[in-house]
Amino acid sequence: MSVIFEFEVGKGFHFTTSFAEQFDLPVANDRVNLPGYLGDGFIQEVYLDNGLALCIHNYNLKQDFILKRRSSPSATMLTIKFDCRRGPEKPLFPDSKGCEVEFGTGNFFTELKLPASPDINFMVIGVSRQVLLDMVQPDEDSYITANIRANESFVIHEGMTADMERTLKQLSMINEDTKLAPLLYKTKAQELIYLLFTKLLSRSGGASLTINQSDAEKIYQVRSAILSDLSRTPVLSQLANEIGISLTKMKDLFRQIFGDSIYNYYQSARMTQAAELLNRLSVSEVGYRVGFTNLSHFTRLFEKHHQIKPKRYKDTLEIA
Repeated sequence: MSVIFEFEVGKGFHFTTSFAEQFDLPVANDRVNLPGYLGDGFIQEVYLDNGLALCIHNYNLKQDFILKRRSSPSATMLTIKFDCRRGPEKPLFPDSKGCEVEFGTGNFFTELKLPASPDINFMVIGVSRQVLLDMVQPDEDSYITANIRANESFVIHEGMTADMERTLKQLSMINEDTKLAPLLYKTKAQELIYLLFTKLLSRSGGASLTINQSDAEKIYQVRSAILSDLSRTPVLSQLANEIGISLTKMKDLFRQIFGDSIYNYYQSARMTQAAELLNRLSVSEVGYRVGFTNLSHFTRLFEKHHQIKPKRYKDTLEIA
């Protein structure tokens, strides 16, 4: 049976205090340890003088754990979730995978299911729109900054880079014995935001679109359908009909949330899976597994995506 913690983000809300009250636990320096029956580890909140609030989750779970964030009427506060869990676990919206960033307004209902497993490591940064704009100070307008400036709901999804993973790990290791801990928290949190926005502001896109709860869930359903079988090219008209929105709206919302067209996103996921499969299958087997009947075409596309031919890539894995 899953352990559930339900909460609503609002003015004066403290995650650790609310968590501690529900499970009858002590809080010390904004840190609460998990109850022994749930797992081993901690949840830590850090409030910085630059307007950022960090909520760090670092634990191993003995039982399934579900975090439910109720929807709130206000879209003023933004949340940036750096999630570095590997495997089948799911971040805010269904059918996402670990080591990703989800950035948006805090007024969405979200359900985060954490199965019993080791090495749960993610962090949520809470920040107001104006504080974030003052911090980033973008040189040019983009639909990313338009979303931040508008007092409307939105969600944006981005993959974590190796630099983000490394910075998140460093941040999670800070404790009461760390010298100049407040400065290090501030530096590492700003570094994560910097790394995220260097990616986000390189995106191309049209006008900013308001995204409500229903729209977000539908677009994540599209992503789920694409990733469920990468050997099949998605039929966009069929996907739009299945989720109940127009083809144009589906394509526009998908690009705004994920930063690329549906087809390009599918091809990128296909090549990522191909690289993973080369650990245990031959090049021809991998090509067929991800839907190619022409292995020359598979080789060209793999090389275009990874800058190395699949046979050479497999050879490097075997040498390592």
